[in-house]
Amino acid sequence: MADQELRVLVVDDDFMIARMHGKFISAQKGYQLAGTAHNYEEAIMMLESVEPNLVLLDVYLPDSSGIELLRAIRLQNKRCDVILITAAKELEVVEDGFRFGIIDYLIKPFDLNQLKTSLNKYLKFKSRLSSSTLLDQGTVDDLKKLRISESTALPLYQKGIDLRTLEKIKKCFSNSASPLSADQIAKLAGVSLSTTRTYLSHLVEEHELIEEQQYGTVGRPLRLYRLVE
Repeated sequence: MADQELRVLVVDDDFMIARMHGKFISAQKGYQLAGTAHNYEEAIMMLESVEPNLVLLDVYLPDSSGIELLRAIRLQNKRCDVILITAAKELEVVEDGFRFGIIDYLIKPFDLNQLKTSLNKYLKFKSRLSSSTLLDQGTVDDLKKLRISESTALPLYQKGIDLRTLEKIKKCFSNSASPLSADQIAKLAGVSLSTTRTYLSHLVEEHELIEEQQYGTVGRPLRLYRLVE
């Protein structure tokens, strides 16, 4: 593993994006571009010829879907992992991706730094896997940390998060220059206090909000929330 580069197949119907991603991958230490494919049929043929370690797979393909290609990879027992590229509205697609064992997913639009983070994480995963001589719980826990993090492992709707309600909560902060309490946000967004607290906890976990405590003279400190700058 240490002296062998990981081969990546880029599958994207957009020629310019496929070329850009391929060039970026080639520049990453520990990686080589195995090839690019722009549709399902090309990808199937290249999977046989180049035997990639990793596939960077866009959901949209002109002759099929990326999910169907992912399904074919698993049915044929190809020994490769997949990073799935999808749009934020396609929650069902992301769920299908998890069922077929994707190692990570990128939500459009994303920048190359996000792709680099995924590649670095995968490189560490493969290196750790190949250097492990004995399988124990500690090794397994280390490997799990290099897969998709727990905070992003489930689609939002499986965590009780509705995108429209989430946008209402976030809009409250864009219209306020001062930190807000859960009570204030609930009134501004027009949702219940318990629901508001669920969404605030989610946004804090995602590092979009900072939770602060304001101490008064009596009683419990007041929790206030503000956007991460």
